[in-house]
Amino acid sequence: MTHFYLGNPGLDPKTTSQFGGKAQKLHELLLAGFPVPRGLVLEKPAPVSLADVALLGGFPVAVRSSGSLEDLGDASFAGQYETFLDVSSLTDLESRILECFASRDSSRVRDYLETRGIEWTPESLRMSVLVQKMVPAVTAGVLFTINPLNGHEEEMYIELCAGLGERLVSGHVTPTAIVYDWISDRLIRESVNAEGTRITSEQLSELVELAARIQAHYGSPQDIEWAIGLDGKVYILQSRPVTTFLPRTDSPELTNADFKDGGVSARVCTPFMFSVYRDALQYSMGEYLKKVRLISNDETVDWIVYHYGRVYWNAGAVKDGLKKLPDFKEADFDRDIGVQKDYGEAGPAHTPVSVASVVGAIPVLIGLNSEFLDCRNMIRHFRQTFEGDDRALKAQLPRLPSMPTRDFEAWFSEVIRFQNQTEKSYFRTIYNNSNYQTEYKGQLKKLPGYELGDEVDLMSELRGVAHLDVQAGLGKLWVVAEHHGLGSEAYHRERENFLADHYHHGPAELDLRVARWGERKDWVDDLVRSYLPTKEGGENRYELTFDRIRRNLGPLARVLFERRTEASREFLRLREEMRSYSTRAYYLLRLGLLEFARRRGLSEIDAFMLDVREVARALSGAPLPETRRRRQYYEGYRMFTPPNEFGGRIQAAKASGSGDLKGLGCSPGEVTGRARVIFDIHQTGGLTREEILVTVFTDPGWTPVLARVGGVITEVGGLLSHAAVIGREYRIPAILNLIDATKLINDGDLIKMNGKTGVVEVLEKGP
Repeated sequence: MTHFYLGNPGLDPKTTSQFGGKAQKLHELLLAGFPVPRGLVLEKPAPVSLADVALLGGFPVAVRSSGSLEDLGDASFAGQYETFLDVSSLTDLESRILECFASRDSSRVRDYLETRGIEWTPESLRMSVLVQKMVPAVTAGVLFTINPLNGHEEEMYIELCAGLGERLVSGHVTPTAIVYDWISDRLIRESVNAEGTRITSEQLSELVELAARIQAHYGSPQDIEWAIGLDGKVYILQSRPVTTFLPRTDSPELTNADFKDGGVSARVCTPFMFSVYRDALQYSMGEYLKKVRLISNDETVDWIVYHYGRVYWNAGAVKDGLKKLPDFKEADFDRDIGVQKDYGEAGPAHTPVSVASVVGAIPVLIGLNSEFLDCRNMIRHFRQTFEGDDRALKAQLPRLPSMPTRDFEAWFSEVIRFQNQTEKSYFRTIYNNSNYQTEYKGQLKKLPGYELGDEVDLMSELRGVAHLDVQAGLGKLWVVAEHHGLGSEAYHRERENFLADHYHHGPAELDLRVARWGERKDWVDDLVRSYLPTKEGGENRYELTFDRIRRNLGPLARVLFERRTEASREFLRLREEMRSYSTRAYYLLRLGLLEFARRRGLSEIDAFMLDVREVARALSGAPLPETRRRRQYYEGYRMFTPPNEFGGRIQAAKASGSGDLKGLGCSPGEVTGRARVIFDIHQTGGLTREEILVTVFTDPGWTPVLARVGGVITEVGGLLSHAAVIGREYRIPAILNLIDATKLINDGDLIKMNGKTGVVEVLEKGP
């Protein structure tokens, strides 16, 4: 077949994948019901009949390129190939088709490929030609679903002119510009051009709604070409990813560090999940920093915000407080939590040690040490009250479907309160752990005999880490499965014993839309099938390093070193314990919200578009709000890769150049193996000890997976991250915070990694 009609539902996806970006997207949009002019696609030069043109709606038509490299996320290829408009005869159409195909070999295209670093190959220059019915445009223009000038994702930026959009693209006319807040549906500003070109409010509303739906369809911000015909309707002529925009600068330094490494920002975050985090962190962080006197009691700060479908916290305000401490080193703070920042010529902040800084920091140091003690006492009390409350709330789960309305509302209200209190206590532990580790490492580096990376060794061999119990439980299950089979009564009995302790875990523990093992028992079976025992033996790096440093110290310094080291390790254990409590509370919250949705006639996705405060008010009789725009926003950022840090004057960190790759060494050891580049936990089944896992991030649900690999490399995370803790306990090398690791390392590459120095060598390219 020489040509294919856009929007034909019978076309094979393998066929449409050969159309090139532009035609493929228009085909998808037609199938999804969007108003796209009819068209046909030619994969190679071929005659087009009058009958073909008649099926498009007759002349005039447009002849447009659709190359394999056009409309990609990192290269739009806009304007490189030829486009012909208002083609009005069959003879002219045939010649224009040939000219369009010929344009792929032009010097302009070759120069563009060279500039973008793209190799000239038949595949890179594969191109189809799109013949499409011309829209008799009264008005045309472009729309960006994110404002490219300031990075405001709630703003759509629109340019328009009278007639064809070619006048705007070619620069022949100054366009009318519109900025529209599509979340709250209000016009922010309109700058009308000299020609007085405007569209009606109804047309603007239709255009904005179509754009919001297209962004939701593709899951990322879009650059959309559109036209309004003589019939007054809006038509979509093209949609491609926004390739460049300036991240927001209307905020202090924001980061998703520690939130992205398997956390709440590891993927697009629902409004419900953000609100849960907000209600815990906004209160707890402010209270903590006031208590340790890093900020004044009357200071008000937005500690947590929601941008680009992700959760960010106010790193700038936290650092402003920490700068009061003598010898505070911004680079060390950032490295621990996984901030990837280019400090520019000024370099990272460093508070010098002076008489003034020491004297000024005395109240803060007293507050910190008092809080370290209070936090440990809080956890001792918390674990006692938590177990009783959790047991009572969990006991009601079997009754939820039949529970009277008032009883359910009271139960779910209590779950919301219980989860909020648990999360505040968990966050408090995180803050104390982070500050204690920073203080401890600063003191450690001043000790005689200290060697680079000793802090990594001294965080190893913790034992008693809550998540490691999962591996032990899977080991018992595996033994039963080996002897009796996965379908046996003995196995099912042991699986129930396992789930009694680990029901709350799952593949994505901070995404409440994802089920837990208690709901999907077959996921446990999958883990058992791929189980490998934890790596045993080898040097106890903690003991060797601890003894080496200790021998170099005098009696008093030795006692202080021992106490501080044990306290550092204890805080790490406590953080993991509190994480487990948090996950158990989330399990109750998830099941409660699902039951709430069922009772209110809501779909699961619509329930997660609610704010937890709105749910709490609804339990007391308040009406639920409209959430259509929230859902469009959420779905519109599900495939988007957001900036990890932005705001203020922050500069994005750049990936390593050629040669060895450098990340953050978080678990010691050297290993050589084939790289397995994996983006989803469900792809990990075949991993072996001879392979090195390379991924964007790991979630606590990946804990059993890490037991099966020779090493792990992630793009995000810090020394205190969950993956770092588990890597050290499993005695596998771990390198975190290696920017663009999944792009710089290919699946199958033979690599050598050093988990202490953070260096990765690519020894041999994969097949």
